[in-house]
Amino acid sequence: MVYPITTAVAIFILISLYFIAYLMDRKFMKKINTSSITLMGMLIALIVILTNCIGNSGIFFNTRLMLGNFVLFLSGMMFGPVGGAIVGTLSWLIGLGFIQTFIHASILAMYVLYAMLGSLVFLFKSESKLTYVILVYSFLAIASFLMTFVAFPIASWASVGGELTFWQWMLRPKKFIVFPLDVLIEPLLIIPCFEVCLLLLKNNPTVEGKTWATRFGSLDHLFSKKRSKKISSNLQKTTA
Repeated sequence: MVYPITTAVAIFILISLYFIAYLMDRKFMKKINTSSITLMGMLIALIVILTNCIGNSGIFFNTRLMLGNFVLFLSGMMFGPVGGAIVGTLSWLIGLGFIQTFIHASILAMYVLYAMLGSLVFLFKSESKLTYVILVYSFLAIASFLMTFVAFPIASWASVGGELTFWQWMLRPKKFIVFPLDVLIEPLLIIPCFEVCLLLLKNNPTVEGKTWATRFGSLDHLFSKKRSKKISSNLQKTTA
C-alpha cells in the first residue's frame, strides 16, 4: 500500500513542478534551437553515464553515488526551470535501462527539482560574484539534502520495505558521509563547468543571449579573467 500512495504523491509533485517551471519561464519554447538541444542532449548523456554507468557500479567502496547530480544542477543554471526539468526527466527515463535495483517516481520528481533549484541561482540579476557563489552552494545544499534524506529514503522504504521504517532509511550512517561530500565537491565542479559551457556558447551569440543564465546580460564579471582566458585558449586549440 505504501508504494502506490508514495508514487501518486510523487507524480502529483512532478506535475506541480512542471507547472511552476512553466510559470517561471513561459518563453522557453521560443528560445530553444538546434544548438541548445544539442547541448541538452550532451548533458543528458553525461548524467546517465556518471550516475547509472559509473556511480551505480559500486566501484567507490561498494557504494552507489549520484555522480551526475552536479550536471542536473548545471542544466538548470544553463537552461532554466523548464529546460532543467526536461533534462532531469529524460536522463531519468534513459537511465531506467541501467537500473538494477528499485524504480520509484520520487527519484524522478527529485531529478526535476534538483535541476529547477539550479535555475534559481539566476532567478534575479546579480552583479556580485560572492552572491553567485553563495547561491550555488545554498541551492545545491538544499537539493542534495532533499535527494539524500527525503527522495531516496522514500523510494527505498516504498520499494524495499522490510522491517526498516522510513526514519531508519533516512538516518543510515552512509548518508551523513555522502551529504557533506556532495555539498563540498559538487559546487567545485559546477562553477568551472558552467563557465566552460558559457564560453562554448559565445561562439554563437544568438544562442548565448537566449539561455536562462544570460537573459539579463553577460556574466563575464562573475568569472576569473585569468581562468577564462586559459579555458578559451584551450578551446581554440581543440577546435583548431
